[in-house]
Amino acid sequence: MNTQNSTQHTRRLPLNGAPNIRDLGGYQTDDGGTTRWQKLLRGGRLSNLSNSDQLILAQFDVRVVCDFRNPSEYQQDISKLNNMPKAVIHNLSISPGNHQNIIDISSIGADQMSAWMQQINREFVLNHSHTYRHMFELLLDNDDGAFLFHCSAGKDRTGFAAALVLSALNVSRETIMDDYLLTAQYYPPAGEMEYLAQKYTRNNPNIDMDLFATLTSTRPEFLQAAFTAIDEQYSSTDEYLEQALGLCAKKRELLKQRYVE
Repeated sequence: MNTQNSTQHTRRLPLNGAPNIRDLGGYQTDDGGTTRWQKLLRGGRLSNLSNSDQLILAQFDVRVVCDFRNPSEYQQDISKLNNMPKAVIHNLSISPGNHQNIIDISSIGADQMSAWMQQINREFVLNHSHTYRHMFELLLDNDDGAFLFHCSAGKDRTGFAAALVLSALNVSRETIMDDYLLTAQYYPPAGEMEYLAQKYTRNNPNIDMDLFATLTSTRPEFLQAAFTAIDEQYSSTDEYLEQALGLCAKKRELLKQRYVE
């Protein structure tokens, strides 16, 4: 797998306030191309960006930001994009994959959380294709600058979004899974656990924080559950991309022209 050219590009952006923002460039496609660097960015919440972080991001000329967090999430953690005046934020709310949902299931055991996470990924396919379809509409409309999509941690909602974008560009599932699992390296569970404790125990002090250990993990079976849902419902990934997400051959060719070299 071609993951990065260390002399020119970096997979993970060196941002202190957002440790899981990554460039999706440098991935080989099944038809002999390579995804372009500095055009497609995936990440977590942008509320802790420092001025220097924003200046680094500004070098990518970000024009479109897709925020998959729900209203309560983005109102509590407002994105800081002061140094990116050209960036337009689009709120594409998806509730599954939001840590807030754990409050509703706080009675389950930690051993059941893995199954719950897999079900969340199935729901991305079965119940939220219309939102990801909107993401692709914005991606197709963006003919200049970089495109950034994110959620709170940059793990689940964003992980599936990255899988869809790379699939549309003919990147193999093996490479897509490798990209997905990079979050296990870059997402800081210790710091995130502290954040979650402060965020959720205020209103519900009885939440068992051990439940978040699995919730904040990145495991292949999570994304694989989404792939399985696609395979069960459609004859191929290509059919899913076309029927559920509106990506006909012409639109996919346009995406490849812009984001593959």
